[in-house]
Amino acid sequence: METQQLRTMLSIEKSDFSQIPMKSHPKRRQISDYLHKLTDDERVSDDIFALAMNLFDRFIAKRTSFQSDDRSLKRIALCCYHISKKLRTNIVNNKENDQLSSVFSKENYDDEEIFDTEKMICNVLDWDLAAVVPHDYIQHFLPFENQIQIRSHVHILLSIAICELNTLTILPSLLTCACIKAAMNGLSLKNFHHIDEFIFQTIGCKKIELLQTQCMIEDFLQSCIQTLKQTPRRRCLAPIETSPQQRTRVK
Repeated sequence: METQQLRTMLSIEKSDFSQIPMKSHPKRRQISDYLHKLTDDERVSDDIFALAMNLFDRFIAKRTSFQSDDRSLKRIALCCYHISKKLRTNIVNNKENDQLSSVFSKENYDDEEIFDTEKMICNVLDWDLAAVVPHDYIQHFLPFENQIQIRSHVHILLSIAICELNTLTILPSLLTCACIKAAMNGLSLKNFHHIDEFIFQTIGCKKIELLQTQCMIEDFLQSCIQTLKQTPRRRCLAPIETSPQQRTRVK
């Protein structure tokens, strides 16, 4: 069953890849940081953040002439996040404990405005909302050993990567596998060469592609850690070794 599920996801992502936007909104980074913080505050799963950014990027790509003020842009981003929550959770949110509802109220977005914006997003995307995101692949490629430790770091690495514009053109499966490799390398876990072969055979990527993406992820992590030294409020990967000697280099 899992093998068939994996094949189906790989097939879907390849058919969707031609629609992945090469560019996004100039303020994408501020939007991604904002939604990522909201994900942390609400303590929802990281795949909701990934799907929200997927919807946001695709919406902006299809509305190339779209010009908006900061308030409208934030409303669109929040509605993308709201849609992804509806798609990825089965629990009806209690508004008393829902951080998103407080945000909507704080920004003075009324219910009709939110409904109209969500409807617009769905129509622009032709109601193609259930995208495959990198987090969907984690369970399929994690090694049997040290799963909990690796998974924790992979989730954080993916969140860092998704905030970066450079990852828009990377297939979700490759991005996930690169994060798994980066986490294993940072945790100094050895003798997992069989994972490489499984990755190459399953997603059909080349060794150089995996290495380059892994190096990119590690560079993102280094940059994030430097930022966190100045503003140490977001999550970090303290247990991971980040010295230059530990980082992967493409030969």
